[in-house]
Amino acid sequence: MFSTRPAAVACACAFALSACSQSAPPTGAAAPAQVDSGTAAAQAQSACDRRLVTAQDAAAVLDAPVSETRNVPGDAQSCEFRTAGFASLTVTLRPGHGIAAVGAYTSGKMKAFDESEPLAGVGDEAVRSLSLDRIIARKGNTLCEITGPGLARPAGDPMTQKLGAMCNAIFAKY
Repeated sequence: MFSTRPAAVACACAFALSACSQSAPPTGAAAPAQVDSGTAAAQAQSACDRRLVTAQDAAAVLDAPVSETRNVPGDAQSCEFRTAGFASLTVTLRPGHGIAAVGAYTSGKMKAFDESEPLAGVGDEAVRSLSLDRIIARKGNTLCEITGPGLARPAGDPMTQKLGAMCNAIFAKY
């Protein structure tokens, strides 16, 4: 019998990406309202270049030295930290997508794809994925998502607490 888990994970990832994707305004569209040039410039830099999370920060969470830091191809808002072993984590910061991404979990829309539970003390609102190895948090409408193999742990687990603290540190620097 075939497992439906890979299909469910693929659907959940597709849903999350569509909820977080950004589209360019149509040609000739009116310019957006006044944007703080510092914020706009920061958003134009890749997540790795912005250094909201350093290799040392990631190493502290992974309990191993980070051997590679790289931009995620096709996603300038995500930065991946890899160790020499199997451990890695990807940190994503998406301004303007926090309410929709966390809301997809808290409203129950993701329930068919991924179970989650609230994660207290992280940003304004956060959840811990029970099957997709990630935490999803928001501060205002800014999304912080940290994903990596083996990160789906109980809410009181030290790893989950480290991930929550990392999102809070990102929000404080942002």
